[in-house]
Amino acid sequence: MRSAESRLALIGAGRWGRNYIRTLDTLADVKLVAVASRNPESVALVAPSCRIVADWREIIESADVDGVIVATPPVSHAEILIAAVDAKKPVLVEKPLVRSREEAALIRFVLDGRAATILIDHIHLFHPAFRLLLRMAPSLGPIRSIESAAGNRGSFRRDVSILWDWAPHDIAMCLALLPGLARPIRAVRLDIEWIDGAAAETISIEIELTGGVPAQIKLSTLEERHRWFAVKFDSCTLVYRDVGPVYLTRLRPDEDVQAPGEPILVRFEQPLSRAVLDFVDAIRLKATDRTAIDLGLAVVELIADIDDVLGKL
Repeated sequence: MRSAESRLALIGAGRWGRNYIRTLDTLADVKLVAVASRNPESVALVAPSCRIVADWREIIESADVDGVIVATPPVSHAEILIAAVDAKKPVLVEKPLVRSREEAALIRFVLDGRAATILIDHIHLFHPAFRLLLRMAPSLGPIRSIESAAGNRGSFRRDVSILWDWAPHDIAMCLALLPGLARPIRAVRLDIEWIDGAAAETISIEIELTGGVPAQIKLSTLEERHRWFAVKFDSCTLVYRDVGPVYLTRLRPDEDVQAPGEPILVRFEQPLSRAVLDFVDAIRLKATDRTAIDLGLAVVELIADIDDVLGKL
């Protein structure tokens, strides 16, 4: 049971940072005490008691901050994360954890033998429907295959490709279900259009997970909004969707994943709220479990391998 108020600080007040600000405002016993932002308009987003600072290092060094949320562009994650670890400050960082296998190796080196409280906001890992799927999976026998697809017409980003922006979601779900070694089998760019100087793409990825389990992922910023993630067992297929009213369904193993299926009851909770609350719990328990950081690093390393395959096209 939570008692004392947790004092959190946010680095970055862009689109996703603003989601954090709105979410924190709804949570009891959690207070946003500082935001690092160079945008003068950020002051209008927070309560008068929340201070705005230009330099994120000031937040890392603040004694009145119990934990730091990092919602900056991925290019800055490694520097901020290392500074937080050096300052023994718990940190919740947006995906992708970092942007290259070199940065992933640096993070591994920095963390070697050190205790740290780190969570990564692979947002679907905090969705109650996906968490239920994770709990159900062991009782359904071995996973035979995974297939997923996600799309939305935008946003069109210049700073990061669809592979680094979108694939962390699906790959994190794959590795949460089947931790261990994974490798790319095939990666193909099916379509590309340049919109306002940014690449809008459709890509198809095939990977092999632990035990030789195949996973096929299709991602697109040229299609209408959708996301589904299907896990096939001998006895059935479970399909997770992040948009309700039905978030999880059970299908016969031979049924098309787009079939209505049998709805499975899910008690809904906003995934971002759950991410913050799990972070608060980790701070209070001084949790130093490496599961989240190891998964985040594995996601980065696999995406870097996939990027190499795409680069050869």
